[in-house]
Amino acid sequence: MNDPIKKYIKRNRDAFDHLEPPTEVLQRLKTQLTPVRPVKKNIFQRYPRTTWLIAAALLAGVACTYVLLNHRYDAPHLEKLDLAQRPISKVPITEIVPIEKPVATQLAPKIEEPQERTRHVKPQAEPKPLATRLADSTSASIRLAAILEIEQSGRMDDRLRLMLSKTMNHDNNTNVRLAALDVLSRHLQDPQVADLLAESLTSQDDPLVQLGIVKIAAQLNHVGIEEALFAVARNPYTFTAVKDEAYAILLHQEKL
Repeated sequence: MNDPIKKYIKRNRDAFDHLEPPTEVLQRLKTQLTPVRPVKKNIFQRYPRTTWLIAAALLAGVACTYVLLNHRYDAPHLEKLDLAQRPISKVPITEIVPIEKPVATQLAPKIEEPQERTRHVKPQAEPKPLATRLADSTSASIRLAAILEIEQSGRMDDRLRLMLSKTMNHDNNTNVRLAALDVLSRHLQDPQVADLLAESLTSQDDPLVQLGIVKIAAQLNHVGIEEALFAVARNPYTFTAVKDEAYAILLHQEKL
């Protein structure tokens, strides 16, 4: 052996045995020595053109099926078209049978136009007189409506004064009495109204109406009202509130 390097390695082999190669070198050697297993490829990877051939075959099959089905369903239409294109055979005039028109055996009934129905409008009943409504004992609302009608009219005469005075003194409903008093109090400038209030103050049997007359009396300077206040204040049977109100008015007018 003429190679000096090989000779040197043989003489110093024992000195090299304690040394170990690096880990990276061993790993790289193992990788190079490990046999590589061949990767099996499927048919599509080995033959890439096969995929396109299969797709083209499927597409052609679908197209053929569509054409066959379309031709099958169009057959009846073609027959109709063939019949329509055939020439129409002419029928001799002598063979044409005339069609007779049906004769109307019965005339249609004549429809009569409906006549307009006359509407029977009931005439409105005339309102009852005020005296009748004020004396209607069946409904307090009717009597109140009659008093409201007198108030809205704004007029006052002897007949209306007497009707309101009778209602104020003798009606069975306190609200109706107070309504009549309210209408009379709107005409205090009339001396006859003051006389009616003075008479009602001493003969009134409803304490609420009597108290209302006493409060109205404070606005009047009338001899009959003054005497009626004294009579109410001295009467032992007078309601306490009415008596106190009468005394208060007399004191305010300095009549005591």
